[in-house]
Amino acid sequence: MGDSEPPNQETAEERHGRHAPPASAFVDVSIIIVAARRTAYLDEALSAIARLTRPPRETIVVLDEAPADGLAAARCMASGPIGPAQKRDMGAAAATGAWLAFLDDDAYPAPGWLEASAPHFANPTVSAVGGPGVTPPNDGFHAQVSGWTYASWIVSGPARFRYVAGRRRAVDDYPSMNLMVRRSAFEAVGGFDSAFYPGEDTKLCLEIVRGGGGIVYEPGAQVYHHRRPVMRGHLRQIAHYGRHRGYFARVFPETSRRFQYFIPSLWLLWLVIAALASVWVEPIRWVFLGSVALYGLAVAGSAIHAMRGSGSAGIGAAVAPTIVASHLCYGWHFLGGLVRPRPPSS
Repeated sequence: MGDSEPPNQETAEERHGRHAPPASAFVDVSIIIVAARRTAYLDEALSAIARLTRPPRETIVVLDEAPADGLAAARCMASGPIGPAQKRDMGAAAATGAWLAFLDDDAYPAPGWLEASAPHFANPTVSAVGGPGVTPPNDGFHAQVSGWTYASWIVSGPARFRYVAGRRRAVDDYPSMNLMVRRSAFEAVGGFDSAFYPGEDTKLCLEIVRGGGGIVYEPGAQVYHHRRPVMRGHLRQIAHYGRHRGYFARVFPETSRRFQYFIPSLWLLWLVIAALASVWVEPIRWVFLGSVALYGLAVAGSAIHAMRGSGSAGIGAAVAPTIVASHLCYGWHFLGGLVRPRPPSS
């Protein structure tokens, strides 16, 4: 369900840097956050930005309507009821920094966020830098279950590093919840594509890579990203991801037509077809039961890992059914996106 590393990974890493380059002078950064309205999460993000040990040049917040009292810690722009991609383009057009740092309004940076990213800016082949979005430790039970579900290998696969810090690497697709883009590269590809949401970040990264730019995953550039609570909010988000990735698998094969994205759909189809066939064909019945048993062991392993990591038996127990529901939901909606003639709307 997650993104993978690009083909020819070793070549990409050699080009864009397996290791971060030596520390260099600070590069101007404009932080851009978009939202429909002011929320407690947005205030939390602005407070965290104000506490950064190396502050940005500016912070720009784009809302449907500017609050009457403004935002003391940021420059606020009113956009009207337009989509997030259009808001990000609007914020980028008003920004003055050499780098544009995009954050979701429900994410806030760790203190060393900019220091970890800044050394990469000195490498002219690097066009973007992304970092992990870790579940905040103070999130409630239902959000923690969502976070541990995303952090499990059986759900996120090779892209687990999006949710927990992994090793530094070259990537070709990264979400805009924590993505810094060189202004010149952003302008060269025309910014975000407002036809897509979610997925506008996948399209942006694809155009950057098509233009020869490199994208680096930097584990030290960490933000804390609040999760949608299970089950309703979590599965709604999973459905959006599945529909858009399914559509992208057809129209943008370079970064989206990868086997791991098809696995939940293949598993769903196998469950349906094999369950029906096993009624009449005994050998299929045993293969079907064996596959379900192996899957159950994998889910149980992820649940135990979540229990140990969180220190909560309740979280571990809740992760197991959430993984199963996530796979089935994503698989179904991926198939729907795969056959859609137009981009799905969220």
